[in-house]
Amino acid sequence: MIKKFAFFICLILVASCQNTAESPTENSVETTSNPKVDEIQSIIENINSKTGELTVANSLSYQHNDGSSEEVFAYLNDKQEIVKLEEKFKNGKNSNSGVRFFYFENGKRIASEERFIDVVKAKGQFRERVSYYDKSGKPFHTKERKTMYEEDLEKVEFAAVKPYNSSMETAENVLNQKGVFSTTFQGFASDGPIDYLIVGGPGKTGFASALGIQYSDSQINYLKANQERLINAPLTVEFEKMMDERKLEFQVLTRVQIDNE
Repeated sequence: MIKKFAFFICLILVASCQNTAESPTENSVETTSNPKVDEIQSIIENINSKTGELTVANSLSYQHNDGSSEEVFAYLNDKQEIVKLEEKFKNGKNSNSGVRFFYFENGKRIASEERFIDVVKAKGQFRERVSYYDKSGKPFHTKERKTMYEEDLEKVEFAAVKPYNSSMETAENVLNQKGVFSTTFQGFASDGPIDYLIVGGPGKTGFASALGIQYSDSQINYLKANQERLINAPLTVEFEKMMDERKLEFQVLTRVQIDNE
């Protein structure tokens, strides 16, 4: 068993609301030191060095019919403050996929790091892009590097590019179960002896998540008896991540509550 979580979190990150991204323009290879960048980089390295000591809570694992997927991990210190977010993503429409990291100090985003396959703008190359943010939440410095093979990224020098604001909107919506990532009732599914509760955003744009049912309680039985009427009804779900004998991770429902019923 990995970790148990019932995760409804309100990110107090006012500065992160500016999600407009500017297209980066390649510049020269970085050769000079920036004191503010160095200071933020030191904070990042300190957070990463203590990752094993942080509390980790993660979202549901979401899938979409177009092949897209999203999952977010939040790393909290002993004060229950988020110091790092990790967003694993795949865009089924353009085939871009990878991971984004966001770093925080005193509730404000100070940096973002993206490592992903860029099919759209880099012809399938691996791209790593790091942005640093000022106190108002605006990026003041961005560097990036790219190569055909991910394992070669560390061999390539970073180049300074136009400041780029990496959007946190999707990660926040995933964590807070909002919009296309909301937990509304979407039915049941079966895989051999295991039944699954399907939750997700309503309509064709909604992402879905499957939760294995270990036992049926009154709420599950009520949902099964009123499936058609309750489609898109909001649910509160709690779950655990577990591993089977094949070391495959899956989600297990521990509690479900039908809201407003």
